[in-house]
Amino acid sequence: MAQSPDHPIPQILHVDMDAFFVSVEELENPLLKGKAVIVGADPDGRGVVAAASYEARKYGVHSAMPTRTAKKLCPHAIFLRGHHEKYSHYSHKIYDIFSEFTPVVEMVSIDEAYLDLTGCERLHGSAFRAADRLIRAIKERTELNCSVGLSTSHLVSKIASDQAKPHGLLYVLPGYEAQFLAPLPVRRMPGIGKVTEPDLLSRGIVTIGDLAAVGREKLQQWFGKYGEWLYAKSQGRDIEAYQYSEEPKSISHETTFDVDTDNAEELERTLSYLSQLVAGRLRDHRLFARTVGLKLRYASFRTLTRDVTLEEPTHLDSVIFENILRLFENAWNRKQKIRLLGVRTSNLEHGSFQPGLLEAPQKDRLERVMQTTDKLRERFGFDAVQLARSLEPGSQAPPRKKRKFLGRE
Repeated sequence: MAQSPDHPIPQILHVDMDAFFVSVEELENPLLKGKAVIVGADPDGRGVVAAASYEARKYGVHSAMPTRTAKKLCPHAIFLRGHHEKYSHYSHKIYDIFSEFTPVVEMVSIDEAYLDLTGCERLHGSAFRAADRLIRAIKERTELNCSVGLSTSHLVSKIASDQAKPHGLLYVLPGYEAQFLAPLPVRRMPGIGKVTEPDLLSRGIVTIGDLAAVGREKLQQWFGKYGEWLYAKSQGRDIEAYQYSEEPKSISHETTFDVDTDNAEELERTLSYLSQLVAGRLRDHRLFARTVGLKLRYASFRTLTRDVTLEEPTHLDSVIFENILRLFENAWNRKQKIRLLGVRTSNLEHGSFQPGLLEAPQKDRLERVMQTTDKLRERFGFDAVQLARSLEPGSQAPPRKKRKFLGRE
């Protein structure tokens, strides 16, 4: 791949923190190190695994697995409930380190990011050297380990970082992307899941190299536009889904209750807490949401979604919560208990408009309050400042013992 001053070779870094939630817990309790640790929920409850230590993974435990299944596979594991505020605090520290290496940082989740180092050679030397310095900086300043993949595309870098785990660095040289991918099983390619893999295997396509050998025309004949997508990825090329400049399409949080509930006060507190989590992430991305949505799942597993489009886009906790609450009150059949609640925002944009839902003085006042709130949360944890309706009667902190927060949009 030739490089010129006008068209430099892309240098895309994918950073994935190693067992992030577990590693943060180990920082605060070193006795956990070297043990099978599972972060998520009560092993006798209904939640799912948010993270597992490498010792637990040896027994087949992985994220998104029901905790009851994890307990059967690894009965001696130490189960911990998640602490979102701690993970968020360390995520912000890591982001600050990323920003020292390049202004082009895309946090795709709380513990994962793409960094575009293209054209940064004068600042850091080669991209490989910058990647090594980044790994060392994260370790020195947070005591956390990460794995890094470096290549000319987001796709290859993501797969490379996974190959480098734990605590490694893998650089796929320009021009060797397809060669690197060829021996890997097709399921290692992001976007090929439980539906597509059996179809490919039935056609004799076992590895990504097999996929490339079939060729674009045959894949297009079999799968249409999706076939073109598969071929491009088999060559290690980015497709539209990896366009770096894209903003998040939506931001959401949801929670599954340990016990199905029809307690209106508890449900309202939960919606308030979820609304604040979503609003905080909107402000982190400097985005405003025009659409606010509710997800509600009954004990019977029947799931409802409702949404409302606002006159004025917002990133304020109170505005999101009031709209969510109205959706909830109109949607909930009070004869049925609830298993899961979720809050989602979409139709995201970079600016709000006036006049709108709020008068200008009131809006300015709320904006200043939320700026102060975000600073306090960053310093003392998310639960340090809450809307009053998130609190249990007589308490000074939101009830967290029945929540397992999922989703890494």
